[in-house]
Amino acid sequence: MRFLRLLAACALAVPTLASAQSAGLVITNGDYDAVANVRRGNRLASIVPDLERGGMEVTLAESASAADMRDALVAFGQVAAEAETLFIGLSGRFVHTATETYYLPSDGDTGPLATLSETALPLSVVMAWLADKPGQAVLMLVRVQNPSNYGPFVSGGIGELEIPQGVTVLVGSPRASTSLVENHISRPGRPFIGAAIQNSDIDVFGYAARTMVLLDGATPPPVSANDRLADLRAWREAARVNTRASYEDYLSTRPDGEFADMARGRLTALTDTPEARAERAEQALDLSRDARRDIQRDLSLLGFNTRGIDGIFGRGTRAAVSEWQRRERFDATGFVTREQIALLNEQAQRRAEELEAEAEIRRERQRAADLEYWNQAGSRGDEAGLRAYLKRFPDGEFAELAQERLDIYEEQKRERASARDRQLWENAVARNTAASYERYLVEAPNGSFREEAQARIVALQREAEFSREARAEEAMNLSPGTRRVIEARLNGLGLKPGRVDGVFDENTRRAIRRYQAARNLPESGYISDQFMVQLMADSVRQIFR
Repeated sequence: MRFLRLLAACALAVPTLASAQSAGLVITNGDYDAVANVRRGNRLASIVPDLERGGMEVTLAESASAADMRDALVAFGQVAAEAETLFIGLSGRFVHTATETYYLPSDGDTGPLATLSETALPLSVVMAWLADKPGQAVLMLVRVQNPSNYGPFVSGGIGELEIPQGVTVLVGSPRASTSLVENHISRPGRPFIGAAIQNSDIDVFGYAARTMVLLDGATPPPVSANDRLADLRAWREAARVNTRASYEDYLSTRPDGEFADMARGRLTALTDTPEARAERAEQALDLSRDARRDIQRDLSLLGFNTRGIDGIFGRGTRAAVSEWQRRERFDATGFVTREQIALLNEQAQRRAEELEAEAEIRRERQRAADLEYWNQAGSRGDEAGLRAYLKRFPDGEFAELAQERLDIYEEQKRERASARDRQLWENAVARNTAASYERYLVEAPNGSFREEAQARIVALQREAEFSREARAEEAMNLSPGTRRVIEARLNGLGLKPGRVDGVFDENTRRAIRRYQAARNLPESGYISDQFMVQLMADSVRQIFR
């Protein structure tokens, strides 16, 4: 572990902040003892020299244990109080609960929820420091892929943050985060919010004034007569990119440059476009994350793909808004107005009612066909009829009953089967794969469990058809509470999900497939964004009030 501001005799040697106006804390963790390592987890440490050259007092801890992190926090806390601006960068593994996000030390484990806060760093503590410097405080969190299985009540990744007024939070990839610091944040007098917003690998939350500068300890030198060529090149580059960020960068480094007035003129033109005005109008609405989720849900319900319902308006959501605006003959700015939000909600309400009516018609037709076939094939109770019914209606109204009766036949076969046949079958069931059942059919072509093996192969192949993509889409860190809500709503619709316990067993998967069949969705048995959109639609919501 590398920890700057090391102590003699184990005591923290905290430098005085005589002239420095900015304090920074950077903690990076890539190698973990109890959880998976993080690729490029320590990359953020490379920004420290840039920040120090810009005049910032930086405390750095790499591969930090819980004790190392405490020492770094103490060191930072002693200089933070006197600083005018603050920067905190954390890179490594994060986990979150319903109310808090935690940063894990290198020797930390998630463990039980009750003990998590004893070793991990709650981000609410970090926010408390930053809240003391409104408009001059930045928290950078480096986003990595997180395993989803951390135990009850704990999910991988960064959860929903309570950001104090005036605090800027940047969440990005290792590469994008270090680049933003090296090229913008660490440059004295250079604004960085515009560059962060333009980078698709960085999300900006909280305070986001485009003129915000973290380091102003050094004044860029004025353009001299001998520097006209460099000035000209800088201007040509700014004009070539032709964005607000490019002109802001030019002005930040050459406020008295030969082309400064032209840069300000073009900056004014760019910020007075219909899109810019629409962006400012939407910002004035101060939409909460839940309100943004509602907008994404409404758009999805109307058939516009927002690429997720997470309360974050990225490229997918902006494209969906623009597409909807064009359909409704609005200016396709990608930013919503209060009136448009109301219209979206009204249209989504109507569409939800239509979908519910369509689903009920489809469900009734399915029930009629199901009942007719059950009366023809399954109700007699013979094995051939039961298997024919399950092949035709694997998730039908009588699927559970048919399987119960087939289980009786299987048990009888076990009693009659030879020892070898029984052993081969038990081996196949233990592995429970299509290959294991196919092997059984090869080794016992006339075995007692031939029909059951064939049926299980069909069921497993059907599941495999959807499982890879469907499981990936369901990997939304659904909390046990959300899973119970889904089960309760499926139960309220009479779809028989089994116990409402937050555990998605075969009964739950069958209920999900039944719901998907009635809504004309892919019958994967897994939760998708479109599934959640329809299940949580207002017309469905009212059933449970």
